[in-house]
Amino acid sequence: MKQLFLIRHAKSDWTNPELKDFERYLNERGYSNANMMSAKV
Repeated sequence: MKQLFLIRHAKSDWTNPELKDFERYLNERGYSNANMMSAKV
């Protein structure tokens, strides 16, 4: 059976607004949420 996972991007760090989205690191909440979601799979 095929599965489809829909996930939104995690919260990113906006301390440097000059960075593009791809270059931006995750903030503390983003890391926490990403770890939580990876444990669910």
